Amino acid sequence: MMKQFISSCALMMALSPALAHADVVAGSETTDVKTAETAEVQQTESPSTLEQILAKMPKISGYLQTGWNYTDQGKGSSSFQAKRLRLLMDGQVIKNVTFRLQIEAFNGIKGSRNGNGQKNIQVMDAFATAKISDAVKIRAGQYYLPLGFENYDCSPSSLETIDFSNICYRMVCRNPISYNLVDYGRDLGVMVCGELFPNEEKGFHYLHYDLSLSNGNMPMKDDNNKSKDVIGALTFHPTKLISIKGTYNYGEYASETTLGGVGTWKYKRMNRYMLGAWYNDPMGLDLRAEYGHMQAGSAVKEDGAYVLAAYHVGDWLPVVRYDMYRDNVNKATLNNYDRVLVGVSYCILKNLKLQANYGYSIYTRAAKVASNNNHRGSSQVQLMAMYKF
Repeated sequence: MMKQFISSCALMMALSPALAHADVVAGSETTDVKTAETAEVQQTESPSTLEQILAKMPKISGYLQTGWNYTDQGKGSSSFQAKRLRLLMDGQVIKNVTFRLQIEAFNGIKGSRNGNGQKNIQVMDAFATAKISDAVKIRAGQYYLPLGFENYDCSPSSLETIDFSNICYRMVCRNPISYNLVDYGRDLGVMVCGELFPNEEKGFHYLHYDLSLSNGNMPMKDDNNKSKDVIGALTFHPTKLISIKGTYNYGEYASETTLGGVGTWKYKRMNRYMLGAWYNDPMGLDLRAEYGHMQAGSAVKEDGAYVLAAYHVGDWLPVVRYDMYRDNVNKATLNNYDRVLVGVSYCILKNLKLQANYGYSIYTRAAKVASNNNHRGSSQVQLMAMYKF
């Protein structure tokens, strides 16, 4: 018995180095597997050098809107239309300083087409924004002015209808004194804006402000007097989905071309203000209304308003809008009307949507006699497709 016990102890002592070596090898294999797995995960999570370079490069995007437009206004017209082609470049200059460049390749502004009447290229935006904090952001360059919802908070790519309301086209997107000089609601200057009183739990701020100082002339053009435009805007958000906005603009304008060539001024005072409210549920109801007034002595006095209602139903967006405008100085132009629009948009693909709008305008008595062959109303049909890239 004693011999067997001694023999067993001797055998265990002889085998123990081998067993110990086997445990070390097994442990090494396990460690190697874990190290390899960790390295693989790190390699997957860590972006490559190329990805890091691409992430820092400016982002190129844009959209194309084209289709067909019919109207029986005046002599009437029916035309396939290249409506919008926007090219955007967004990038970062340094930390907390970004820039945006935007070009419209189908610019149809009166007076800016080439000698054959063809649409040409227009620089829309060219500005930099420095973010000091959520409460203070400084913007400089040529930028879209904080006048109303449609010009400042909407883009043609996200607009519920094909065209903006006339309050945006006539009161915001044009030089107020020079009657038909459209400026796309852009100007050269400097602006301070920001968000105040955050609701961190629900992810929004109760108040947004904008204060702009700009030339008060046309984009891509030096000022033609010593005065500057001042715009102040406040947007109150009682909830995340509701916006209530007020905007006031004061300026002194030089008149280059007025309707009929009447009047020439160097410092004509101009005031315009807009009030609006917007309930915007991306998954449901979209309801917006705005009123605007613009006046420059006896030379300009205009009022406009619209009410829009739309509802998101999956990929569909049906919409209806009532739009009115009154030019109280030039009463015989076709800018004096009440219009009802019905339409629908359908996102056939993620980056492609189809749009159909029908609008009927009813003109004032003076406008129909002078500008619409004595017809009280006119119809417009628009069929468009928009592709985003």
